[in-house]
Amino acid sequence: MSNEIILFERQTLSLALIEKELYQLYTSLSEKVEDVAARTLFSYIATDSLKHSTILVKIIEEVNGSKAREHDCSENIIHTKELIKALTKNTAKSEKIDRKELITLLDTLADFENLLFSEYNKAFHLEHVRFTENEQKQKSEADLNIFSLIVEDEERHQRILSSIARLCDRNLSFNKNAPIVKYKSPDSWRVPPRGGSRS
Repeated sequence: MSNEIILFERQTLSLALIEKELYQLYTSLSEKVEDVAARTLFSYIATDSLKHSTILVKIIEEVNGSKAREHDCSENIIHTKELIKALTKNTAKSEKIDRKELITLLDTLADFENLLFSEYNKAFHLEHVRFTENEQKQKSEADLNIFSLIVEDEERHQRILSSIARLCDRNLSFNKNAPIVKYKSPDSWRVPPRGGSRS
């Protein structure tokens, strides 16, 4: 078996392992995050991660099953997989994840997506260029392949995480700037009904 095929199998297995762990993490986040919009977006990314993992396993099966095993993957991939697994366990232990906790997680999630994006490009030798909407429409369907579609998903995940970060920032800055009011005697604000009895 050529070195190129061995490298391809190792990279494909690495990506499948990361996607599978990210599916678990995003699923857990979608169940624990307080904000409804963020929960839905995490569920969307989780579904994509599961889809990617399934596709990658299918690719490995189509090339007569990979001889590569997890211990053959790079230390960076194994470390990332363990980090994602630990985050998933921590998330599962939490009853709820509020916006402040979520903000601290978002940078790490973006790092995972950036890693995947670059690993896909490296593994499948993709020259990934961002297209404007008109250029995308003009692009021939024959040019599409499963790997470029997955990379587009990864790009979308990065935009989704940025959107969640903006959502959190807006809500936190609103809470921070909201006036603090203490109500000592709310009954004193009560306006007596007109035409009521006079004492």
